Amino acid sequence: MNPEALERLRFKKGLSITEVSKMMGKTPGWYSRIKDGKQVLKPKYVVPLAQIFGVNPDQLSREYFSGFQLEETSRKVGEQSASTA
Repeated sequence: MNPEALERLRFKKGLSITEVSKMMGKTPGWYSRIKDGKQVLKPKYVVPLAQIFGVNPDQLSREYFSGFQLEETSRKVGEQSASTA
């Protein structure tokens, strides 16, 4: 679990916790518990959050549940491929 992935995306969109919570129909405390790692994000909330953050739901899911940042991973793989060609 990587709640920092949610925060990175939230900051990137310039949204407050209150704004995200309202869009989700939840309280700010709900989002705060998830971002603080005190509560796990239920899979049913991945798609709505991805839409709010403007990312692919698969990307959000992988970054949150696995802890990998796909953008960085993809870039490293691409750089390795270019250097071996």
